[in-house]
Amino acid sequence: MDKAMGIKEKLILPNGVTSQTQSLFNYWCTLGGQDLVPSRSDFRPAAVLPLLPNLMILEFRTDGSLVYRLVGTACVEKLGIDMTGSNLFDYVAPHQRHKAEMLTNKLRALPCGLIVHEKMRSKHKTPFVVELIYLPLRDRDGAVSQLIASATVLERGEKGTANGDERMIAISATYIDIGAGVPQQSSDNARQAV
Repeated sequence: MDKAMGIKEKLILPNGVTSQTQSLFNYWCTLGGQDLVPSRSDFRPAAVLPLLPNLMILEFRTDGSLVYRLVGTACVEKLGIDMTGSNLFDYVAPHQRHKAEMLTNKLRALPCGLIVHEKMRSKHKTPFVVELIYLPLRDRDGAVSQLIASATVLERGEKGTANGDERMIAISATYIDIGAGVPQQSSDNARQAV
């Protein structure tokens, strides 16, 4: 058995994650053979049909943006906008943008995964809390340039009670070790960074 497959078989997520988060992580761990980070071409949508409405694929661009390449229909319906082609950081609360950029850039530099809990605002201005998992993917050239993500609603607020214009305000963030470790600032600092 190759080293990467042995490591991936031992990977675990923090306790209390949703079954959808766990399902995407379990599938991601089956991809890529010997590579710690699988190729985007290894991803087969048919293998995760129940997850597709809540899936997103994002791509790092040279200008520092993190662009949504694909956004599932459940995400579009909940937010009331199709974010495909737009920059994730444009939706983050202004006071958290720089820290969000730092957190996500570490996903590709190390590489590692990330679980984020965020307050969001629906198309009806209803607040809700979502659990997001971000996992790295390689492009055709072997660079870690994409993320696959899944969103799961954890809590719903009352209609019309959301304040402010921000669509995303991070509550917590935890790095996931996928076999290469986590950033030196570790999960505690990731939580504080938001």
